[in-house]
Amino acid sequence: MNRPIHLILLGFFCWAGLAEAATGVSRGQLVQLERWFDKRIQTHSLDDPMDLLGTTRAVYLEGYGVVFTAEVNLVASAVVTPFRPAFTPEEVARLRQKKLARLEDLKRLMLEMMVEAARRLNSLSPDERIVVAVSLFRYSWEDARGLPAQLLLQAPRNVLLTQSGEPTDWAKLLAVVQMKEF
Repeated sequence: MNRPIHLILLGFFCWAGLAEAATGVSRGQLVQLERWFDKRIQTHSLDDPMDLLGTTRAVYLEGYGVVFTAEVNLVASAVVTPFRPAFTPEEVARLRQKKLARLEDLKRLMLEMMVEAARRLNSLSPDERIVVAVSLFRYSWEDARGLPAQLLLQAPRNVLLTQSGEPTDWAKLLAVVQMKEF
């Protein structure tokens, strides 16, 4: 390799290292938080788990904060198979009620994720935001009345840090977090 290419590559890697040092949010930190959130969703209920579709993804947006995204099926056992080709109207109604009840569990998991990210991402400035967006999977045959297709929770890091003591008052935290249902 000739010298100019070495200098270009060296310059790029130095720039990339400085960019990470300037923001202080490394890809490694985000990967750890992605895995933590995945595990929390997957182990929420061993008897009747939620189904994480894919894995959580995170991105740092300089000057804004960190955004985590995931896709979840609130009830993993609601699957049409050759042994169960269709659900009865009563089963569809029970599934809807179960998903509505599970929504509160998911919101709490999302709040936990936000508080955990606020604690772990020390280099994130206090006014930068932590956002968790979860898309909810639905089958075409489901009764989706009252069920959002997506939940989005966000708050500045400093607001989350004031709530990170144990035990956390989840109702109080939910009152200060901006939540949207789509």
